[in-house]
Amino acid sequence: MSRATVTAIAAQKGGTGKTALAGSLASQWAYAGFRTLVVDLDQQANLTFAFAVDPNELEATVVDVLAPRNSVSAQDAVLHDVLGVDGLDLLPCDERAEALDTQLRSETLGVFKLKDALEPLLKKYDRVVMDCPPNVGELTVSALLVADEIVCPVKMGDSNALRGLSRLTQTVEKLKRRGAKVRFKSLVRVECDRSQLSYRLNHQALQRLARRLKLPVARTELRARAAWRTAITQDVPLILLDESDRGTREAQADVYRLATELWPRVKFPSPSEIKARRRASAPMVRRAA
Repeated sequence: MSRATVTAIAAQKGGTGKTALAGSLASQWAYAGFRTLVVDLDQQANLTFAFAVDPNELEATVVDVLAPRNSVSAQDAVLHDVLGVDGLDLLPCDERAEALDTQLRSETLGVFKLKDALEPLLKKYDRVVMDCPPNVGELTVSALLVADEIVCPVKMGDSNALRGLSRLTQTVEKLKRRGAKVRFKSLVRVECDRSQLSYRLNHQALQRLARRLKLPVARTELRARAAWRTAITQDVPLILLDESDRGTREAQADVYRLATELWPRVKFPSPSEIKARRRASAPMVRRAA
């Protein structure tokens, strides 16, 4: 059995849409028939909440997996078929993850602890999607040591959107010189509104920076739509949001186009197909609950 391909959703700063992107991409992989594991490494546990899971009610999360003593196996902390999606599993997180950078730094070869913990799972899945912390600390470095590829969202409405991208790139290059296999899959422009001056300025700056650092930029843009915030309030990834208004359709279409652009050989179901399948399975999900 082959090893899972691991995608890290990483950015140097918070508020870039990492979590929203991770949840939707992972859900699309699962609906495309791939056994998919989502790993939440962000101390705010937003990805865990996005799958309608309250970390305070769990016996174990990734924090317990990486505990210095009496650690839990990653397999024992995994939640299966989250949100009723067959083949979509979650390794949740909780707010205690705030201390993980310090913990891993204090342990000998601590940055390899996540890699060691996840290794037994990589043959059980086809895809692993990791939502990294909003910095390039020990935990993010740990994730990059496991990852095969990086998808980096860039918030186009933020005047400081490109701050830190060079540091992330430098970290990746250092890891590759030491034998890591990770590479940038793509930079992804998020919260795009072409009518805004900030978008135009960031777009030009991003093109220059991407050329200088030799980084790929996805053609597909994720437009600024209220549906992204609605999905957060409903504790569901955007691609699984059961709404039919124009803004939601546009936002879901953007994510679908992005997935098909980045992985063109995969037959991802369209947002309408996903909705139809979820509605068809809803009675069974309710009975199981």
